[in-house]
Amino acid sequence: MNLELMHPDRLWLLGAVAVMAMAYGAVLRWRRAAAMRFTQLDLLDQVVPQRPSSRRHVVAALQLLGLAAGVVAIARPITTTIERTESEGRIVVLFDVSNSMAAEDVAPTRLAAAQQAAEDFIAQVADDIEIGLVSFSGSVAVEVQPTLDRTTLANAITNLTLDDSTAIGDALITGTNLLTQRQVPDEPGETENDDPLAPGALVLLSDGETTFGVPTEEGARFAAAAGVPVFTIAFGTTGGFIENPVTGEIIDVPVKPLPLQDAAATTGGQSYEAASATELADAYQRIQDLLGDTLGEEVERVSENTWIWAGGAIATFAVAWMLSLWWLRGMV
Repeated sequence: MNLELMHPDRLWLLGAVAVMAMAYGAVLRWRRAAAMRFTQLDLLDQVVPQRPSSRRHVVAALQLLGLAAGVVAIARPITTTIERTESEGRIVVLFDVSNSMAAEDVAPTRLAAAQQAAEDFIAQVADDIEIGLVSFSGSVAVEVQPTLDRTTLANAITNLTLDDSTAIGDALITGTNLLTQRQVPDEPGETENDDPLAPGALVLLSDGETTFGVPTEEGARFAAAAGVPVFTIAFGTTGGFIENPVTGEIIDVPVKPLPLQDAAATTGGQSYEAASATELADAYQRIQDLLGDTLGEEVERVSENTWIWAGGAIATFAVAWMLSLWWLRGMV
């Protein structure tokens, strides 16, 4: 929140307040000098009743303060805040939990490294942006609806488990539906089509290609039609492999970035490749930097605070007036 003035040039009137303060000080010095020249001190004590001088100074200071507040009021102070509308602040993370994520080409495993990177990413996203979590293998599960609760998200990521197959296309459709169903008009009578901003963004992490369900390209077209950009991360190396727990067979699971690149291009998002935990963290950071531009510009709210300063000036004058009636009665 920033405090600014619509007419800062009017603050020159504070100079007049300063002149009045100096005049008050000059009058005090003159009266002190005049009193010293009064030779009949006993008569002076009878003519001028004793009053604590500090009270007179308090009243004068309050009056000057009220004048200063009034000058600030006519300069029309305003405060500006940056807000994000609900339609802009929503991200859904699509997380691959197919068995190939057990590969150890990224230490300790692709899954463990991806979990840590996803948690770090969520922690860096602005607090006013809702984040949801969708996991997918051969089936798709909405683990967490878009929420501001980072603890729930972190716990859900930690508890992810692996399963057979990879349904990237189905995950894209589920994530898109999750965003568009939660998009609501900002104003009465406004429809979803009136909002030029995206309902949110999808961040897709996977190491492979679709092996079950709707093809990746079909899911990408569905997201594009809804105006949802997809940011993809192809995670892993070409040398990844896993062992079949039943037969002991070694199965190669090289990363396959091309389908993810095509999905990002189709939806207007960006694609990244990460062959290590460090590269994955860097990819998440670059996505974080781009999300603000994709989801729409932040809205600046301006509030005028003239009434606050004017009210403060009036209240200060009122206090000074009441104190003068009580403290300075009978004083000449």
